[in-house]
Amino acid sequence: MELLIRHTPQGLHEKVVECIERLKRGIVLDAPSGQGALSKDLENLGFKVFSGDIERENIIYQNGRCIQLDLNASLPFKDGIFDYAFCVEGVEHIENPHVLIKEFARVVKEGGHIIISTPNVMTIKSRLRFLFYSYLDYFRYFGPPPSEEKHKIKEYKHQHLNPVFYGEMKFIFEKYGFKIEKVETNRRVRKWNIIFPLMKWFIKYKKRKKFPKDPLFVSDVILEGEDLIFIAKHGLEIFPK
Repeated sequence: MELLIRHTPQGLHEKVVECIERLKRGIVLDAPSGQGALSKDLENLGFKVFSGDIERENIIYQNGRCIQLDLNASLPFKDGIFDYAFCVEGVEHIENPHVLIKEFARVVKEGGHIIISTPNVMTIKSRLRFLFYSYLDYFRYFGPPPSEEKHKIKEYKHQHLNPVFYGEMKFIFEKYGFKIEKVETNRRVRKWNIIFPLMKWFIKYKKRKKFPKDPLFVSDVILEGEDLIFIAKHGLEIFPK
């Protein structure tokens, strides 16, 4: 089999695998799977994986369970069929994360887990970028560029649609019956040796007063992490409709 390309930040797949190694083996939905590198990692650990992507031809790792699916729509599975659902670097590409998490709540068993990763737009670097340039990390470009220009715009390659913040993700999880067990990052990124510690102290000072019951808002994972990795368990009583 040819080498599978990982279209993810450095160390992300390795950290995701580390986060779920202790969990009981079961049936997994990996979507979007891309070429299937993470699907292969999970199967090597003993999980039974269904790989899904917007184009079935994108999936190079063929295990007989490769499916074309659209994360903006209903998933083509029966209720409660999966023990786990993975969406690694996918939620920022879709139109409405509520639709995705609601569908995961339907297809993941009670007591199962979902693992979601997304670029962290709440880092100190991203906040300063928004302050001075009015855009967040990974979301500089919106809209179709002239064809001759698109390959000059780094952010165009990402094709990111929606930045997702920690507080928003927590709300969506709880709305559809999930409780966050852990938030991790693939690696920490620091810049500007003089201003960075000052900004970090100021944010922690201000945020501790506003969110005293949720220390994650001022954690190093949020302020320095390149990507956020959410591990959430299905079973929380959902909000009234």
